[in-house]
Amino acid sequence: MTPGPVNEFSTSYDLTTKIISAVVCAAMLMAVTATRNVLVAGGLILIVLLAYAYSPKGYALSGLTLTVKRLIGNVEVSLDGLREVRLAEREDYRGCLRLWGNGGLFGYYGLFRTSRLGKCTWYVTNRGKAVVVVTDAKTALFSPDDSASFIAAVRSAALGYGSVAGGRLPR
Repeated sequence: MTPGPVNEFSTSYDLTTKIISAVVCAAMLMAVTATRNVLVAGGLILIVLLAYAYSPKGYALSGLTLTVKRLIGNVEVSLDGLREVRLAEREDYRGCLRLWGNGGLFGYYGLFRTSRLGKCTWYVTNRGKAVVVVTDAKTALFSPDDSASFIAAVRSAALGYGSVAGGRLPR
């Protein structure tokens, strides 16, 4: 089957992400000013630039491939064997541990573990609009600005390609 049209979804930062990013950037600027060391300045600037470059800038859905658009290296997530797609709930975040990733500087992305979801990959900039996507291969979170349209598009793609685990999507 040929890939269908590409659906684009924007994403934006929540207030917490904006505050964390501003505070971290200000603290790093103060550290650079206090130390007046070119190595310290270069290292701190590199951290901020990399955090920004790896943060999600949007999402694109084409066929059964969901692409996380970033300045450095887009990520493709297969929706093959989709089991579940829904808005994230408060319980999904309970017992959250960041295993490897970023916890607030320009977003929440990387490998996390929560009590309810287990090990999952986050591509989130706004936890209030997060969407949980569970496939046979992985659990991932995304945060499109229009969560309802995103969920509908993912469901439609998976059902249209017959790629739903067990033949039907439970939620």
